[in-house]
Amino acid sequence: MSALFENILTTLRWSISIGNKLFRVVPGATLTIVIATLVSQLSILLAFLLPLKVIMLLGSTGIPRYFPSSFADFDRDPLVIALSLTAVAFYLLYLLAEKVIAYSSNRGTDYLLKKSQKMTLFENQEEVASRGYQRYSRSLASSIFIFLVAVGLSWLYLDLLIVLIGYIICAFLVLAVLYSLKGKVKAGLDESPGAMVSTATNVGFLLAFGFMVAQFLLGEPPGLLVAIISLILMRQGFSRITGLVNDLKGLYSQRLKLNALFFHGHVLITETNKNENNFWTLLQSSQRGRWVCDAIANASSLSVEKAEMEWVQMGGQDVATFRVKVFYGNENSEFLLKLFNKNRSSLAKHEAVLLLGNNVLPSLPLLGVENVEGFHCHVFEWIPAIKIPHKQANLCKKKMMKLLMVVEPGKALISQFNRSRPPIWQRIDSRMLERMRTVAELLDDESVNDVENFKKIKSAIMKRLQALPLSLVNPELGPNAFIKTDAGDLLLAHWGRWCLEPVGANWPVQNKELEHLVTALNEARSLRGTLRSVSDEDACLSALVFALEKLCLRQDYISALKLIPRILEYLESETQTFNCISA
Repeated sequence: MSALFENILTTLRWSISIGNKLFRVVPGATLTIVIATLVSQLSILLAFLLPLKVIMLLGSTGIPRYFPSSFADFDRDPLVIALSLTAVAFYLLYLLAEKVIAYSSNRGTDYLLKKSQKMTLFENQEEVASRGYQRYSRSLASSIFIFLVAVGLSWLYLDLLIVLIGYIICAFLVLAVLYSLKGKVKAGLDESPGAMVSTATNVGFLLAFGFMVAQFLLGEPPGLLVAIISLILMRQGFSRITGLVNDLKGLYSQRLKLNALFFHGHVLITETNKNENNFWTLLQSSQRGRWVCDAIANASSLSVEKAEMEWVQMGGQDVATFRVKVFYGNENSEFLLKLFNKNRSSLAKHEAVLLLGNNVLPSLPLLGVENVEGFHCHVFEWIPAIKIPHKQANLCKKKMMKLLMVVEPGKALISQFNRSRPPIWQRIDSRMLERMRTVAELLDDESVNDVENFKKIKSAIMKRLQALPLSLVNPELGPNAFIKTDAGDLLLAHWGRWCLEPVGANWPVQNKELEHLVTALNEARSLRGTLRSVSDEDACLSALVFALEKLCLRQDYISALKLIPRILEYLESETQTFNCISA
């Protein structure tokens, strides 16, 4: 139970320290925001309460007796108009208070940043500072509002307040006990406490409502109007509790940045990600022996007794790769394990979709996918192999692209991929072309004409690409990713970013390289039947358009503009050839 108390106290202590700083440096702006926030919350509460009174008046022939006695001095119709206008006035006051909050927040943030006298520390630091300032002010106002709600209920409906306080204490103790058990509740409170608190407050609201109904049926109920006002106050109070928790969580999660922005004595320190800590904890010698043996045993059905591990540098960021030799009885086997950090889970899933059950790819056989304390782990069968020297990386890259050109993707894989990712003929869109034209206008008229000509024939180009068979493309062709088996086979270690593109895509587009593409295509035609109808020009066109997209995504528009004339030449040459044949 003490863990949750300690976390709450730590958050509150830090919130008080940042609050002291804000009140000391910008007391006027901070106080204005707090008051304006209270006015905003009370105004919106009254703006929603008064229409309810109007409806109740409209549904009665006179002034209901549960209304304040002072209302009896007025006729019903003028009172309805007056209450309606008052509701509108409170809503306008709410909008005005929100404007005051935004204005005071911007002024206070600017003064705080100016007072700290620090250089730019990170992107969007003004937005982070402003949001943090607003969150603190809003959390303080929410605390005051909750106190006022409690005071109001103690005056209007003391029995209900006692029930609410009792429920809040019980709910807090239950959450504290569950938090100490380190299960899903702990994870929920650590990651999104607002959602957990919201669930608890919803349950509390229903229980309190049930108490009110029971009092009306069995006990001595309060007046109807008091019950309605108490119900609204209770709902708003619970809502503010959830908002307070969310604001404090948001504030504390940004504490290192806010400390660096607002305090003279603090510098910006990068906080270690919790997932990163867990990831590297699993790699420590005291931990890895246990899960490595379990993962291999599950994937291979071997009774692993002992394992010897060796780190393998495969070049994947946040992906730990081990070569593991396991012993069982008098025998031994070798495996390759890849443990993916949680920020690489999508790559792990993408790789598994391709490799599981697929034995025709230039890859180690993937035996199984295991879950290691929430991290994805891939278990490969190890084939005796060596790493490729860096000086041979370019030759291996070309050889790998030839090997992938020959592979025929299955219909199920193509269908699944097409449902998940847009093809290149949809990715080259009008927005990309407009950006190229914007850059072209700053260069010369010839570049503008090239972009316009590309626009005119874009549909023809994309139809040609759409007609091409798809090939596997793996952009992870770095020097560390290649291994060569004792039998001379070239294999790739990483497949997390594979995609399906028209044949020729991802091939280098220098003139000599395109000649090599034509040669590779001629060799592949004898091994893959769907390539026999592919023309050399279309494969080169695919390579050029794919390169054009990559350059635009990197915002290297000048290089992209230089590719357009070459793309147009390929289209014009084929058009001229077609015209000659027709003639």
